[in-house]
Amino acid sequence: MEAFVNVLSFMIIIPLIAALMDSGTNWKVARWLNVITCSYLLVVSFILWGYLPLATGLSGEGIFSLDEFSYFALLFANILGLAFSIYLLKSEKLKFHVYFIMTMAFVNGALMTQNAVAFLVFWGLAGLMLYLFAISSKLASGVAKKTLIISGISDSLLIFAFFLLGYSNEALIGFSGGSPNAWEITALSFIVLASFAKAGAFPLHTWIPEYCEKAPIESAFILPASLDKILGIYLLARLFLEYGIIPQWLRVIVAGIGAFTIIIAVMMALIQHNARKLLGYHAVSQVGYMVLGIATGNPVGIIGGLLHTVNNSIYKSGLFMAAGNVESSAGTVELAELGGLARRTPLTFSGMLVCSLSISGMPLTNGFVSKWLIYQGVLIAMAQSLYGYKILYMFFLIMALFGSALTLASFMKLNFSIFLGKATEKTKDAREASLPKLIALLINASLCLFIGIGWKFFPLPLIENSLGKNLENSVGFLSTIQLLGVVTLSLVFGALIYLMFRKVRVDDAFVGGQKDTVKFRISGTGFFNDIRNMKPLKVIYNGAEKGCFDIYTHLKTGLKAMVTPLKLLHTGELSFYSVWVMLGFIVLLSIFLRGG
Repeated sequence: MEAFVNVLSFMIIIPLIAALMDSGTNWKVARWLNVITCSYLLVVSFILWGYLPLATGLSGEGIFSLDEFSYFALLFANILGLAFSIYLLKSEKLKFHVYFIMTMAFVNGALMTQNAVAFLVFWGLAGLMLYLFAISSKLASGVAKKTLIISGISDSLLIFAFFLLGYSNEALIGFSGGSPNAWEITALSFIVLASFAKAGAFPLHTWIPEYCEKAPIESAFILPASLDKILGIYLLARLFLEYGIIPQWLRVIVAGIGAFTIIIAVMMALIQHNARKLLGYHAVSQVGYMVLGIATGNPVGIIGGLLHTVNNSIYKSGLFMAAGNVESSAGTVELAELGGLARRTPLTFSGMLVCSLSISGMPLTNGFVSKWLIYQGVLIAMAQSLYGYKILYMFFLIMALFGSALTLASFMKLNFSIFLGKATEKTKDAREASLPKLIALLINASLCLFIGIGWKFFPLPLIENSLGKNLENSVGFLSTIQLLGVVTLSLVFGALIYLMFRKVRVDDAFVGGQKDTVKFRISGTGFFNDIRNMKPLKVIYNGAEKGCFDIYTHLKTGLKAMVTPLKLLHTGELSFYSVWVMLGFIVLLSIFLRGG
């Protein structure tokens, strides 16, 4: 047993040693060293399942510990870590390999500690990795600064929260015996906002779409699409599960923010013409589902929110991997310049299609399972609430359902623009990405189907064990066999109709009697332009694109307004500074004389 206790420390030490070794070698050696390290982390994660709970110490003080709940997050973080290390096998940038394995160490550290100070350290270091990844791109210097500041805000909020709660070396989230007082409510609000900043929920979400568009694609699927989500939602779930009595009005506010996050992000995703930025907005919208599920406060909703966190990390990182494959094949992710890639990159197309169906919540995919549980959790919360709250929960459910429909519409646009239609100048000679990138993508796509079909066998028992709750007979749910039967019959029926009544003649497209050219090619970028130009929405869209609703923009403007007058006091002239020194001396002297 003692050996397994020490392994917790090795889950952090080994990847840090690997990072040190990576920095002293070249990328060809570093890539395989990282694959070996991530394989070790995953194997150990599986072995630890039978030895929970575990705890270890540092100088006699308990620092690292692992219970069923933190183990759930740790296991999936390391499953994704191995997939990421495989994808990075063809990356020739040594710094990416170093930053990646350091990120794994810090994420493992945050998930394996119940100590408030240690959690703050690992939480902050994981956020620092976002900045280091971003500054490695010439296009992302501004994004790197924005990311660092918002990450710093989340760190500061956590520090203030732990200070107000009186934590030092105590448990990460201590139990409150009764209803929280005003100071505790303030602290709880700070923790919620810190988790929002890390995971990317409104109003601290605006760094994610910009980061996903401009930062290296490798960092997009490693952090904002997956590992940051796991950390942020892990903290939020810990709060709602372990703090004690959280007032219903606070839970309703958090649930409302989750529902609002779904709608605003997916509406912005609809009008994007850059694949990476579109995926960035969907990375935000999916956080809304997680927050909504956990904020219901009932076991079904919380299980749905946690499962959706894992599912999102799988299909979202898969979508970014597919976008990275497209970028390496065609040299761009601008939708207007893409098309016809399905025949040229069939494996990338298949992987993106499965992940797109998953994020849209289609049956037999993992996204369907977790979204269904979240909907059921909202219905249970509605049934258990007072009349006024019932109406609010009903609106939250409608917003979540509407968000799923818009998500499907958005990914119809994305897949059509990239893979269907005629090839463009940039895609006519495109080929599949390298084998490691395809393997990593197909691993994620396979997990989407595996969890979607066999979710009752894995990971549901793991989640139930971590929460001490049983989902059996708690919700209405079609069995996998029934779902498979319904989907199969629908596909067969549709195919029969197509074969019986098809009278389609395939020919070239003509414009004014001439064969269609690239200039007149029908692309997916025109999808939903009518929504963009609707009078009520046009003003909102214009304001959003100008940053009117970006809290970071307003903070920056406010700080600039405060600092600008102070510039008048700094002229750079020694005589001017001497006058200020003399005035200060006179003021101090008068105070001392009056005191005497």
